[in-house]
Amino acid sequence: MLAADFDIAVYGSTPAGIASAVVAARQGRRVALIEPSNHFGGLLTGGLSNTDFRTLEAVTGFFREYMDRVHADYVSRYGKDSQQARECFFGAHSEPHVSERVLRAMVAEQRTLSVLMRHPLSSVSRKGDAIVSANFGTVAINAKLWIDASYEGDLAAAAKTPYRIGRESTREYGERFAGVLFFDQGLILPGSTGEGDTNEQCMNSRIIMTNRASNRLPVPRPPGYNREEFLRILPHFSSGRVKDVYTHDHSGMLRLQRVPNDKADMNDIKQAVVRLSLAGENNGWADGDAAARQRIFDRHVAHNIGLLYFLQNDSGVPEAIREKAREWGLTKDEFVNNNHLPPALYVREGRRILGDYVFTEHDTMPAPSSVRARVHADAIAMGDYALNSHGHQPAGPFYPTLFEGDFSFSATPFMIPYRVMLPKGVSNLLVPVAISASHVGYSALRLEPTWSALGHAAGLAAHLAIDTRNNTRAIDVPKLQTMLHAQKQATIYTSDIERDSPYFAAVQWAGLRGLLSDVVDYQTAVYVPLKSRFGTQYSFAHSLHFVEPEKALDDSLKSRWRKRLPCAASVGAATRGEFLQGAMSACTTTR
Repeated sequence: MLAADFDIAVYGSTPAGIASAVVAARQGRRVALIEPSNHFGGLLTGGLSNTDFRTLEAVTGFFREYMDRVHADYVSRYGKDSQQARECFFGAHSEPHVSERVLRAMVAEQRTLSVLMRHPLSSVSRKGDAIVSANFGTVAINAKLWIDASYEGDLAAAAKTPYRIGRESTREYGERFAGVLFFDQGLILPGSTGEGDTNEQCMNSRIIMTNRASNRLPVPRPPGYNREEFLRILPHFSSGRVKDVYTHDHSGMLRLQRVPNDKADMNDIKQAVVRLSLAGENNGWADGDAAARQRIFDRHVAHNIGLLYFLQNDSGVPEAIREKAREWGLTKDEFVNNNHLPPALYVREGRRILGDYVFTEHDTMPAPSSVRARVHADAIAMGDYALNSHGHQPAGPFYPTLFEGDFSFSATPFMIPYRVMLPKGVSNLLVPVAISASHVGYSALRLEPTWSALGHAAGLAAHLAIDTRNNTRAIDVPKLQTMLHAQKQATIYTSDIERDSPYFAAVQWAGLRGLLSDVVDYQTAVYVPLKSRFGTQYSFAHSLHFVEPEKALDDSLKSRWRKRLPCAASVGAATRGEFLQGAMSACTTTR
């Protein structure tokens, strides 16, 4: 068996894994990025091309750099005023082959970064609480620090760290949306027990479609196609419940979200009467071996393609519906080595490690006496998304049109502590994707921009841990935060402090110390609902998270800030921004 030595080994070429590997290599570390399959880039290059987040202000660090490069790619090829440059939405919407080209270029720039494709994990060796080496097929990797960036948490599981699969009960963390749940129109419905189980959140393919005739391929009849499976759809057309195929609301069945060049990313519609997801049929994925996962993968692809084939071709489907369905087909220039079908499933949730902190629903809600979420002094990333699960069990006799476990509920922008990446019992492993969270808490975190932010932090933390005898718990977290801020990654959400603002670092530093919680009085605050940004799925910034750095600093706020920061008692400033900059300078000098 071949052997290779590295400073840091990253398992999984997900966007989080790529972020970890690239930022660690930028610090001069020798890094291995190990991918078990022949597919590079995770879901970002595997069909999830219309990236989920709520507001642009929440996307910083490595993922925003990736977006900038995607936007620059479209501008360089089509022009800054082109339709493609507009449709990519600052780089958030990208064709899979463009995403892969950009990510591979970011990796190729790092001379100390080695990529090992088609190297599945076979075993992990530990000495005490440290991982020493791991075997990946015919290659043995020795590394000082390890990062598990896989969606499923496979490396962490092989290292015998504790983890959870499925759902906690409402009793475990006091979460409203935990356990068995029926949810509709903002209400928890009768029949919800809140009992925990091991059912896994449902999955589906993210199929890239096009309506451009020159690039369109017919949807094939999949092997093993069973017409009987889809006949239950027909009554929904005659009843008028389903009026179309491709929509964004419950009048249809499949959501098409546009990306450049007349393409769209097809996804499941939550609480629609016909679903792309197969609730219950993905159970066993998280802990499954390669054969079990392949069976689940094949079943989902066959169902997803079979559903499209049925809608486009079956004589029982109204001709007007079939005609609309046939307007879209597979794309000739995507997934060319996989019959134009996505090479990855949308794994919304795999294992979740048990770490030094468990992120729950409560971390996404306003803290007592505040409009902001609770402050985490060790925050290394932040997020902005709703609590959102696509369900665990198919519709049944209680509610024939509702997936059990399907919910969506607004959350406030939140901070993510470093401790969620630290699995119990291991001193040199960081886990930025299968993090320590409850099922409900994880539902707000499970986005590529958020995972990538955690991957960014993991790469820098691993770099720092090499100087603390490879102990991830012994690093200087404030130093890590300073490095993240210098690399334009936010640790707290703000509505008006852009990454190139002269106040960015000071405001982020202040947020870690609770100062931003004092800006808006929760007793008089008036919440303004989020407003759609240019008719997209995204919104303009949150109304209660402004800092207004140029605003005059009134005596009341100055008093509260000085009380929180005795080290800034002598700082004099006319504006909020000037005070925060002065406080950061004074307090870090005396630290």
